[in-house]
Amino acid sequence: MRKIISQWSVGKYMVLEIDQGLPMKPYKKYRIDGKEYDIVPVYDLPGSIAIEAKGDFAGKTVEFI
Repeated sequence: MRKIISQWSVGKYMVLEIDQGLPMKPYKKYRIDGKEYDIVPVYDLPGSIAIEAKGDFAGKTVEFI
């Protein structure tokens, strides 16, 4: 699992910077605090993921499922 180190809002999406690179194994969703989120494509932001959500995610862990 990766830890979220920072975040910022882009419209209805949250871009989450994680402390390690993305996993090499295939995954279809993210799980944060027991809730699953669909993948939102992110370009030109290595080490970041995006979800459609609002809230405070800094310091939480992300599971790639």
